[in-house]
Amino acid sequence: MLRDLPRRGRWYIIAVIALGAATLGLLLPRADFTPLLPLVFLVFLSSLTSAFKVQFPIASGSNMSVSYVVDIASLILRGPHATMIVGAASAWTQSTFNQPKGRPNPLYRTLFNMSILVLAVQASVQVYQRLGGSMTATAGTLTVAIVAMAATYFFVNTIPIAIAIALTTNQNAWYIWKTDFASSAPSYLLGAGAAAVIILVGESSGYSLTLLLAIPVLYLTWRMYRAGVESEARQGAILEAANDAIITMDQQLNIREFNPAAERMFGYKRLDILGRNVALLLPPDDRPQKVSALNQYLNNARGPLAGRQLELHGLRADGTDFPVELTVARLGSDNRAVLTGFVRDITERHALEEQLRQSQKLEAIGRLAGGVAHDFNNILMSIMGAADLLMMQLAPNDSARDEATEIKQSVDRGAGLTRQLLAFSRRQATRPRLFALGDVVGGMDTMLRRLIGPEIDFEIASTPQAVQVVADSGQIEQVVMNLVINSRDAMPEGGRLMVRVDEVQLDETAALAFVEGQPGRYARLSVADTGTGMDEQTRARLFEPFFTTKEQGKGTGLGLSIVYGIVKQNRGYITVTSERGRGTTFLIYLPVAATQAPAVVPV
Repeated sequence: MLRDLPRRGRWYIIAVIALGAATLGLLLPRADFTPLLPLVFLVFLSSLTSAFKVQFPIASGSNMSVSYVVDIASLILRGPHATMIVGAASAWTQSTFNQPKGRPNPLYRTLFNMSILVLAVQASVQVYQRLGGSMTATAGTLTVAIVAMAATYFFVNTIPIAIAIALTTNQNAWYIWKTDFASSAPSYLLGAGAAAVIILVGESSGYSLTLLLAIPVLYLTWRMYRAGVESEARQGAILEAANDAIITMDQQLNIREFNPAAERMFGYKRLDILGRNVALLLPPDDRPQKVSALNQYLNNARGPLAGRQLELHGLRADGTDFPVELTVARLGSDNRAVLTGFVRDITERHALEEQLRQSQKLEAIGRLAGGVAHDFNNILMSIMGAADLLMMQLAPNDSARDEATEIKQSVDRGAGLTRQLLAFSRRQATRPRLFALGDVVGGMDTMLRRLIGPEIDFEIASTPQAVQVVADSGQIEQVVMNLVINSRDAMPEGGRLMVRVDEVQLDETAALAFVEGQPGRYARLSVADTGTGMDEQTRARLFEPFFTTKEQGKGTGLGLSIVYGIVKQNRGYITVTSERGRGTTFLIYLPVAATQAPAVVPV
């Protein structure tokens, strides 16, 4: 929309549209429309070739527009006032029909293009006539007049457009004109010459021959339209649908193209970023090195970017950085080469890799812990047996009996630690059975309330329909107990604790959040508190064995590791969301039992 443009660009466009409308309104009544049929034919031919951008190649990288040849021929034959209709119609059809499907030009852009051509027509014909241009003039006079007319048409047609682009995209107008328009000057001169030759041929050989010459142009228009529709649709669909950011940079590494995926990835609007240096999208620490690599590849196709993907960090509009994978392509000749970068956000991939590493690390530690626990348990049993024999030999009032009792208590504590290690390593014997998860959790209500105390507002909620799973109910109770105790410790001054059981359906997208996640129906157990929460560093190590944030003597660091092991043992998944001062929520997903059966209420 026009109101979305920068203020200077908006008023400039409005001024050009007003000037073009005033010129058309004042001078059109002076136009000579007779004979009408040739004029209608010129309007039709110019509009058709302009709408489908029919061009002839004239040199390496340069083309001559057929619609421009028609416009110049009309200028010479019909004068400036009638040709304003030809130019306005040509601009309208090009702005209306030559656009990607579903992305029509806004009205202000169509009116601006029409105004530019109206002004270019008037200015160029005035110069042509002032210099004595006519088909009856001498060859030298006609040549000078045609060259001057073509130059005027070129400058009036390109400079205002370059200024409009610069004002709406915060770029340099001179640089835009020099880069995008200056190289097309020969096509304007050749087009004007071609128009003069066609007119001379028509006057000497009859206009029926000229009409016959127009037939190949019309046929070429049809063939190019058929070939171009598929090509443009394919290219447009690729740019629009691409999940990767596609960014084109000029020789100064200023951004010249920014596709929708790039807008979503970096948080900049296309019009706000065009013309700005690509260094804006790089973190300050990496900027010099990466800009140097881009320049090196642009200049000689060598360096770190040559033939390989490069991992680096990008910088969003909000100042956050994120990992990306960059591949670049160098297009064009050495003096006009541009770079197109294909940028992929690999944040999710890094997260999945980190989850996989964490899972592998826990698996290795679990195997070690299981082996140590078995050996340690055998030692404890020997100590327990010796303590029992010692107790049998001591008199009831013997002072050493207290020491023997302390030995047995210490052995019991050691045995409890061994059980935790075995649970963590998944080597503890389990008794899976079919039960309703909500019933097992609900049966712990009284015990949990006594455990957490009256300072915490506690609630257990579950869906009316029983959600059944196959697992060891004792292990599930241990999971709930560990999570509730952690939540209690995170709320020393009281708060709210909610345990909820429900059923969810995970689609493929949701399942991708887990490393080996599978879509399907899951029983979801959530434990949410309003406690102190955790920072990102703590969350990253949360399930590591022996990691704890509690004071020394108040935690072994195995509680959440055991929870993780139990969940994985039952083919489930666990996630945690937490922020400092905003509490913590654990979500556990367990596969719903394939065969439903009456719920087994825990004893």
